[in-house]
Amino acid sequence: MTFKALQMAQVRKVEAERDRAAWRSMLGAALRTLAAAALSVALSLGAWQAWRWAAASDMFAVREIRFTGLVRAREAELLRRSGLKIGENLFRADLARASRAMLADPWVSSARLERRLPGEVRVRIAEHRPAALVQLGGLYVLDDEGRLFKRAAAEDGLDLPILTGLSREAWVERKPELQLRLFSALHLLDTWQASGFPIAAISEVRLDEGGGFTLFAHDAIGVQEVRLGSSDIALKLQRLAQVRGVLARRGERAARIDLDNPARPDQAAATLADKR
Repeated sequence: MTFKALQMAQVRKVEAERDRAAWRSMLGAALRTLAAAALSVALSLGAWQAWRWAAASDMFAVREIRFTGLVRAREAELLRRSGLKIGENLFRADLARASRAMLADPWVSSARLERRLPGEVRVRIAEHRPAALVQLGGLYVLDDEGRLFKRAAAEDGLDLPILTGLSREAWVERKPELQLRLFSALHLLDTWQASGFPIAAISEVRLDEGGGFTLFAHDAIGVQEVRLGSSDIALKLQRLAQVRGVLARRGERAARIDLDNPARPDQAAATLADKR
């Protein structure tokens, strides 16, 4: 009986020590949490006070708004849209709102604004790069990523190929499909240039039914119609150069060249122009 009593006393002692250790651990954790919370409050309060001071200090007044990337968009117009002003506090300037406002300019593709201490706002503009005009009831500008981004205006001064063969109604009803056709037309223009032909020579690219293309291109005498179809464009353009070369050596010129003959893809049909 004495052994059992001693054993139970030891068990109770161990349990009591374990409870005290657990309590100390909980107390330590609680104190650390309180200390971290107090530090966080102190830092937040300090940061808030620092922001209040900076947001009211003349030291951080905007002294310069610097633009980069402008080609066609006008700095004065973008500033007017943005609402940014020289003299306002740098930290109170709403750069997100200013960026959204600049995007309303049709030439602007993206606008990234950042603060530079002590008093500068830097504005990086990326503009749409016009690649062609598209006839859709009116004349619209297509950028090099296949996006219609504005209606063409005389003051734009754009001398670009015109893509025809689409209607406003078809665009509304079949936009995803016709968007792909515009991408294909841009690829055609790239292939034309890569084949050694000047882009300025193309006056019109007609998007034909069935997915093909017909070009209207200037040469030394006038406009020449070139039917390309929809496939093997690079090969057909090589054949076009060969046909033109043969006709030139004969002192002749074709008003129309048909390079889209599925039955005889290695042949071209030329309709000669009247000699003057």
